[in-house]
Amino acid sequence: MSGTTAPLAGLHIIEAVAGSVPDALRLAIGLCGRIAADLGANVIRLEDGDCPQEEALFLHPGKRRFSVRADAKPLMIRDLAAKADVLICDPLTAAALPQLDGGLVEVIIEMAQDTPVAGSEFTIGARSGLLDLVGDAARQPLRIGGHQNAYAAGLAAYLAMTSGLLRRAGGEAPPPMTVGLLDVAVWLNWKTLAIADRSGVSPSRNGPNSEWTILPCADGYFALVYRVPEWPALMRFAAAATLSEERFQTPAGRSRHRSELNQILTKAFAGRSRADIRLGALEHKLPLGPVWTPEELLGDPHMLAREFFHLGPEGGPARARVPVRWNGASFTPGADYRPVAGSSAMEFA
Repeated sequence: MSGTTAPLAGLHIIEAVAGSVPDALRLAIGLCGRIAADLGANVIRLEDGDCPQEEALFLHPGKRRFSVRADAKPLMIRDLAAKADVLICDPLTAAALPQLDGGLVEVIIEMAQDTPVAGSEFTIGARSGLLDLVGDAARQPLRIGGHQNAYAAGLAAYLAMTSGLLRRAGGEAPPPMTVGLLDVAVWLNWKTLAIADRSGVSPSRNGPNSEWTILPCADGYFALVYRVPEWPALMRFAAAATLSEERFQTPAGRSRHRSELNQILTKAFAGRSRADIRLGALEHKLPLGPVWTPEELLGDPHMLAREFFHLGPEGGPARARVPVRWNGASFTPGADYRPVAGSSAMEFA
């Protein structure tokens, strides 16, 4: 950000996490603070013990981290709050706090209204219906890969923080704001709710009968995605004679024979590489997508052109940037500060 003032420069943020809360809350709080730190805020993180190094590399660059005892944390937050603008925390931390300055923007991230600090991303996925998007109805439910729910909640918390800061700038004292992972998951799953409302039937896991699915190819997997008008282009690209049969020429027919259709497409693409499928999809204007490994993404031309990753020093870890530009400049993740035990030097710069 040389030569450009970061948009959150001058803001002081406290990020506090109780050691006993579900991992999903720790991740959501961490991402909210990570976005703020990358955009120039001065973030102090108070944590009970340390977190995995992989998590720290992604969620905590640019933050000053302090490992503190749970019983000492409330008074430390009170002392820091005198100079702070924002507090991001979990319900247990919020409940233990003394009275804080009325001008502080407080964002509390919980699992759900009825279970604020209980559950996991898996149970939230089940309650919200998100698990109906993946897997086979004849098998046990599958956990959605990664931490999409936790990170979506972290983004929602960042938006809540921004709204609170804007209200404060307008002369109002914003009340504490609560973001729930279950609420966010229901919002993420809005299409399923709309389909259920209109049809009276809730979508469920279709496994090999899914219209959009992941299929194997010669060197990995690719996403099979197409709309109704793109069916002729997909037939030409797949070059399988059986696809021209009458039973596959209408959406209703393809739906009735979905399992067999996907088997035909699997066989048609089995000998092609992901790179070949990508080039052919571009030529035929189809939204098919190869499934890349994390290592392959680092060298993807699209990711490189967008400067999505900060590669750092030679041999150092790659870190995802906040995908934002401000006055034409992107934001480089800050340094990785190791957690400091106790409260020495715990103050905002």
